[in-house]
Amino acid sequence: MPKISDEKRVARRLQILEAAWTCFDAQGLHATTMSDIIRVSGLSAGAVYSYFPSKDELILSAVSTSLSGLSGRVEPIFSANPPPPPDLFIRQVCETIALFTVREGYDLRRLALLGWSEAQRNEKLRATMRGFYLAFRERLADLAARWQRDGMLGNDASTPDVAKTMLAIILGYVVQFGILGDVAPPDLARGLRDLAGQGQTDAA
Repeated sequence: MPKISDEKRVARRLQILEAAWTCFDAQGLHATTMSDIIRVSGLSAGAVYSYFPSKDELILSAVSTSLSGLSGRVEPIFSANPPPPPDLFIRQVCETIALFTVREGYDLRRLALLGWSEAQRNEKLRATMRGFYLAFRERLADLAARWQRDGMLGNDASTPDVAKTMLAIILGYVVQFGILGDVAPPDLARGLRDLAGQGQTDAA
């Protein structure tokens, strides 16, 4: 049997993940079966199981793939010099999340809620998500330190606490969209400015 190329292998793996995301969005994690994913993928059972021997492994890969993909998309916002002010940063990150997560047939923001719930029982998944969010929060703390150096935060501000608050806003955006569906990134930027008493900025 001829070997498939690395490019073909990556494409086939993504094909399976796309099928899984579609099924999870429509039916939930637990109601979705491997048979459902195999059917939607259009591949044989043997092909699917050769990439993902179990549904738990497929769930873990679906979550880690989406998190790593999102991390790459937001990196340029973190690396901007000078850094965007907090309100504009929140808007840019949440707009990036929206652009990254909206797919044909499913939305990864809704699937994030399923992943967070699943992580409460799946220790391997929880460890994966914990590692990602801790690293993300560290980036936020570094950014808060830059804001402090640039005079956008007071000298007595706690950069770790600022990082926790910013992460809460970002994750809260995902939750509100997934449940209520009526929140947009500009809403959060305006709300953050209003809380800080900053008023309208030209950049936003």
